[in-house]
Amino acid sequence: MSFTVNDLQDLTRLLATHPEWLSEVRRLVLTNELLALPDIVRELVEAQRRTEERLDQLAEAQRRTEERLNQLAEAQRRTEERLNLLAVRVDELAARMDQLAARMDELATRMDQLAQAQRYTEERLDRLTMIVERLVNQMAEVRGDTLEMKFRDKAPAYFGRWLRRVRVVPVTDIEAQLETKLNDREMMDLFALDVLVHGQVRSTEAKGEDVWLAVEVSSVVDERDVQRAERRAALLRRAGLRAVPVAAGARINAEAESVAELLHVALLRDGVDQGWEQAYAAAMAQ
Repeated sequence: MSFTVNDLQDLTRLLATHPEWLSEVRRLVLTNELLALPDIVRELVEAQRRTEERLDQLAEAQRRTEERLNQLAEAQRRTEERLNLLAVRVDELAARMDQLAARMDELATRMDQLAQAQRYTEERLDRLTMIVERLVNQMAEVRGDTLEMKFRDKAPAYFGRWLRRVRVVPVTDIEAQLETKLNDREMMDLFALDVLVHGQVRSTEAKGEDVWLAVEVSSVVDERDVQRAERRAALLRRAGLRAVPVAAGARINAEAESVAELLHVALLRDGVDQGWEQAYAAAMAQ
């Protein structure tokens, strides 16, 4: 007997009425493989879902990787730009260093030239200083000689305030008297005396007494002039002469004034005298 469409329709209504028969019909109609097909499909769907999830994860990871790679590429680009800029700066710095080195070489050469010029200038200054010193010494000697001549030529004008009948006496005029008391070295010292003056004291107390002045003359009287006057006056007194030491000049420095006061040496400067009475009293007391 053949199975018709009506029979199929009747079976469909029965299965709709009794759904519990579906499983038995499937078991009878379908093979085990076909029966297992839904489970397989479900498994495939699940595997597909997991695969898609994994692919999504991989895609996300790929996206993140690409983003990271892009970031790294951008960082690499910026690094390369900075390195390029740094290379340019290094080249510029190297060029400036070369320029500086060249400038330093020029400066060193210039310094050498200046040092040579300085040495030459110093040598010239040393020579000029020596010349000036010689000229100053010569001028001082000339001024001293001129002053000595003035004191010799105008002795009464300078020493007349202390003595009457003032006259300049060459040491050689009393050489014989001096030789009886002094040795050759002391005689040579007295021969170097600038001016030897003889006269009589003007003061009332010792009026008319013979006095000798051992005068040392200098344009600027210093302590050495004072000491020489005192030493040579002392030699004259040893020879029996009443001698007073005198230092005379255009100027007298402070050290000379201090030493003169200590040694009792009279000072004469620009027509002004000081210490005569003390010097005279000290000389007469010896």
